[in-house]
Amino acid sequence: MEIRVMMGDIFKFLDESSLKAKDFDKKHEFLIDGFLPSELITMIYSAGGSGKTFLAYGITSKLCKMGKKVFYIDFDNPVNVLKERRCDELLINRYENLRYIQRSSLQMHPFELILELENSAVKGTYKDCVFVLDSLVNFCDLFNDNRLMRLFDALKNMREAGATIIILHHANKDGKNYQGSTCIRNAIDCMYKLSQKPANSGELNFVLEVAKERAAIVDSAFNLKVDTLELRELEKSVANMSEYEFGFTSKATAILKANERLSKTEFLNALGYEKDDKTARECLDKFDGKLWFSNKVGKSIFYSGSGSSTTIQLSYDEAEKSLFASHKMAVNE
Repeated sequence: MEIRVMMGDIFKFLDESSLKAKDFDKKHEFLIDGFLPSELITMIYSAGGSGKTFLAYGITSKLCKMGKKVFYIDFDNPVNVLKERRCDELLINRYENLRYIQRSSLQMHPFELILELENSAVKGTYKDCVFVLDSLVNFCDLFNDNRLMRLFDALKNMREAGATIIILHHANKDGKNYQGSTCIRNAIDCMYKLSQKPANSGELNFVLEVAKERAAIVDSAFNLKVDTLELRELEKSVANMSEYEFGFTSKATAILKANERLSKTEFLNALGYEKDDKTARECLDKFDGKLWFSNKVGKSIFYSGSGSSTTIQLSYDEAEKSLFASHKMAVNE
């Protein structure tokens, strides 16, 4: 008789714990369209010095403005570096919905912290919460599969309780893949490889290539203003500019800013090119409609500034000497 009661209880428990039709009605949402899916685990990896942390700061600022509860767990950067980056001014003191947890403020190993967070991970607990882990190497031995699997089990339970999780991670020596065990790839939902691209002084441009996806994410590009942490989407063709294209477009936009309208010949001459220079003409065409606009009047083509937000806004003198090396910021992770 006692066994029958126990069997009845367990089947009732299993029935109550089973997925129902209504559980599949939920549409997947993005916190940042096409880039950051909600309630999934997303990993971003790159070589050291590529600006992962700065990108994460920009994402944090954007999500805080959206009203999300953001928990930035930083076991990588010391407090003096955070001060140099003005984290207190730009993040911690600015957003009441941000909690910045750093090594010195937590008397606990980060692995144990994740397990503590897991203890509260019941359905809905972490709805509208975003956790940023900076960076994975500080949370677990990257080649200890058992330890990694336990870490990611905890993160998955947090995900199922409504959390969106962003993990920053390092690339291996050749920069082509991430460091550590293959079980890392199996455990996460989405993964990006990050590259830093040429940008104006005081700004960073990023391209993020999809390395694994479960939510129809796409390759994305962003511009970050370091002094404000303003994060803007960037046209990928602009973000992927070569050194030549960056120098060309920097000078071109500076010229158009000083001139309301120029014919193609006038424009090319101002840039220092002959009108039949093939490379220059190809560059004009490639960024037409993105960084400037062309308008055909009779047989002539005229160019004007786009009037839209762009990352290419240097003065003429700056544009004259604009090269990748002079504009790429030296950023420590």
